[in-house]
Amino acid sequence: MRDYDYTDLKDLASDSDHKAAMLALLLEFDRFCEEHGLTYYLSGGTLLGAARHKGFIPWDDDVDVNMPRADCEKLMELSGGRIGDFELMPPNSSPRYFAYHWKLYSEAILVAKRTKGGVGGKVYPIFLDIFPIDGLPDTEAGNVEHYAEIKRRKDRVRHARNVRRYRGLNPYRIVRNRVATRVYRAQGVGPLFDKVIELATSIGYDDSDYVGVMMTNVHTTEERVVKSEYAPVVRMEFEGHPLSCPAGYDTYLRQLYGPDYMEWLPVHKRVPRHDFVTFFPYGPGEKPRTTEDELQGAAEEPVADDDEMLDELA
Repeated sequence: MRDYDYTDLKDLASDSDHKAAMLALLLEFDRFCEEHGLTYYLSGGTLLGAARHKGFIPWDDDVDVNMPRADCEKLMELSGGRIGDFELMPPNSSPRYFAYHWKLYSEAILVAKRTKGGVGGKVYPIFLDIFPIDGLPDTEAGNVEHYAEIKRRKDRVRHARNVRRYRGLNPYRIVRNRVATRVYRAQGVGPLFDKVIELATSIGYDDSDYVGVMMTNVHTTEERVVKSEYAPVVRMEFEGHPLSCPAGYDTYLRQLYGPDYMEWLPVHKRVPRHDFVTFFPYGPGEKPRTTEDELQGAAEEPVADDDEMLDELA
């Protein structure tokens, strides 16, 4: 196991240093939460890494945590938008990021998506995703409809932002997409975004037997868990550090990854979901600098957009 040095991130530019930067974000986040009595849980592939590898999945390239929404809001209030050397951004609050969840990020290391032609058109500051946990309906059928309505409302936001694009050749769908974009752009992103959050928070966390994350673009209704089983905190090893995980992690991971989640994937499937390429940081007016020749022509401004990332993954 590598002994990560996360005290100075200025010269990072490799996959292992990418993970060092992500670990730095995670440890500083954990320290702040422990200091202020805030509850969080490793989630998604990060939790799977803790259970199966006691650290990062070797081919993983991001860090995710879940947090009761009230604790997300307290995190923002107590930190004032800054945790250590890192910046905390709430949902839909900055042109740098568009997302329905909180992000802790650092521009000490930058990443871009690898494409068949070399690299994608946007550069992302490295980030930690903090997904809010909300109350959910008591029945599975109710949860399916709840999520479906959240998705419909999020699609309206995507139309308003002009990122809900139909790429096919059906003329009816082309016209329908253009009309929807005009209608929802006229209504504005802010009011439509507020309707998403209004529905997501319509069932109180404290009053619900079932809870889960509905703001992620990757997992859907399988995030729903029994609160009494999931919510107690246990500390599990992650890269040599004890970090917070849900007591019901086994059920959660089975729902997301199947009953054989402790088995390694076949070799040909051991690939990163985002496939980030790592940059050296750069100053105003400079081009991104990297050790890889394929990265010429990348965008100069770091911008991350969860809706466009969803389109890229589709």
